[in-house]
Amino acid sequence: MKKLLLIFASFNSFSQQKVYQRDRIEEIDKISKYYPSLNKINLVDNKGDFKSTELEQRRIIYDFTKFARNNNINLPESDWNKYIPVEFFINQNGKIDYFVYGFNWLPEQRKVFRTGKNFMFDTLNVEQKGIFEKLAQDFCNTYLFTEMKEKKNFSFNVSITFGKEQRKPRKNYISTIEMAQNCDQPDTVKTLMLNKLYLEVFPEVVFRFKNLEKLDLSDNYIEQVPKKINDFKKLKFLSLSGNFIDYSSLKFKSNKHLKDLNLQYTGMTKMPKSIKKNRNLEILFVGNNRIIFAINDFKKLTELKSLNLYNVKTTYLPKSIKKLQNLYELDLYHNELQFLPKEICSLKSLKTLAIAHNQLWDLPQEMAQMPKLEILYAHHNRLNSLPNLPNLKLLDVGYNLFKVFPEQIYSLKNLEEFDITNNQIKDVPEQLLKLEKLQKVFIRGNKFQEIDEKNEKLSKLVANLEQRQVLVR
Repeated sequence: MKKLLLIFASFNSFSQQKVYQRDRIEEIDKISKYYPSLNKINLVDNKGDFKSTELEQRRIIYDFTKFARNNNINLPESDWNKYIPVEFFINQNGKIDYFVYGFNWLPEQRKVFRTGKNFMFDTLNVEQKGIFEKLAQDFCNTYLFTEMKEKKNFSFNVSITFGKEQRKPRKNYISTIEMAQNCDQPDTVKTLMLNKLYLEVFPEVVFRFKNLEKLDLSDNYIEQVPKKINDFKKLKFLSLSGNFIDYSSLKFKSNKHLKDLNLQYTGMTKMPKSIKKNRNLEILFVGNNRIIFAINDFKKLTELKSLNLYNVKTTYLPKSIKKLQNLYELDLYHNELQFLPKEICSLKSLKTLAIAHNQLWDLPQEMAQMPKLEILYAHHNRLNSLPNLPNLKLLDVGYNLFKVFPEQIYSLKNLEEFDITNNQIKDVPEQLLKLEKLQKVFIRGNKFQEIDEKNEKLSKLVANLEQRQVLVR
């Protein structure tokens, strides 16, 4: 403890400085353990689980790039062509204590990174280093990180890129602003792929294309969506993913043409009314936001076929989800669900249900009444039992709490792929041989592999399955 206090004292003596180069500050490594890492690779626990932190990483990179732009430093347009790894050390109040950049390598160990067709590396010359450290210091002094629910110290790594890779023109669609401006037959164009162009405003040029059916503006820096977007009468697909949208500017009118909408990573906190008016939507991606659902959010979206709620950090689902009678795919990965509402069991068209990486203790028995459910991803939960799921073709319940092999598995006559890895099962599931359609089975990481007297049974089971051309792992 005394040693730790000395370390902190040495830093406090330079309390105004927050930015350090990795290979010049040994004390950071000593302090790191007091800022637990939020990175995926460091969050893997002994059950193989991890938390998705991509939303937090994207948010801080977005804010840093915007801060740089406001200070007359346009990172994407820079000719530095650098890739710089950064570790943020953030305190429980959301303020940045330390900003550490670069790799912890000696000069002779430095490596060159290849991204696309550009070489990017973290070395900076004296002038660049001064500009970058000044920018980082100002950012740290003013920035408040508000994405985390729990108040605690933490750290995570991101990469900051100066410069951008030049995009080659595509023959089959327009992929740059220049191509859009130079197009002499705009009425014939149906697709614009203007993603990852670092656009700061919604490009006015897109309104030249009256017959547009697909518009991809993902991964830019657009915040305002003009009302003129309602001028597109044939638009079927729209992606604004990766832009932190001011949702007060998003005013979709009710229409029959928009079928596929992607609003991931847009800072959404609730379902906008303008989305709920689009009753003909068939595909809706709103994952990787932090959404608090209202009870009737899905009441009118009855034509939905695919709904992505990946990593929205929700603890519950609104009862109106039962209205989605045409839904065949539901993605609930990386949420905080402790139970599934019975309303999901009324989705008679549902074919694929992804509920992995939640906190589910059991599944409702009413799932037996879902006639078309064929694919169930339920790994990384707390399950120790299963309901009857008669029509499954794929079942993944790895990384749960099963101590006894679930007997329901043996009645799944259509099962083709099965994963029950890393549970606590002691008995060898010999009756898997009954499943005639089985093609892949994953059973590693269970207790029966640790018991010597079970080895003969296990070897025999594996041999018999492999003889039938079943992949066993």
